[in-house]
Amino acid sequence: MKKRINITLEEEVITRVDRYAKEYYTSRSGAITRLIVEATDSSGKPVGGRGTTE
Repeated sequence: MKKRINITLEEEVITRVDRYAKEYYTSRSGAITRLIVEATDSSGKPVGGRGTTE
């Protein structure tokens, strides 16, 4: 089930999302979804070195 959300982002971040979306032939929503899924595991915890406290 998909849900609609409203978020506020800096203009530069939106520019980066749009660039990513264009490169991967997807929408803003698709780009944000893909980036979040790639950056987290199934429990929502960060994957990799950035943003971890370990």
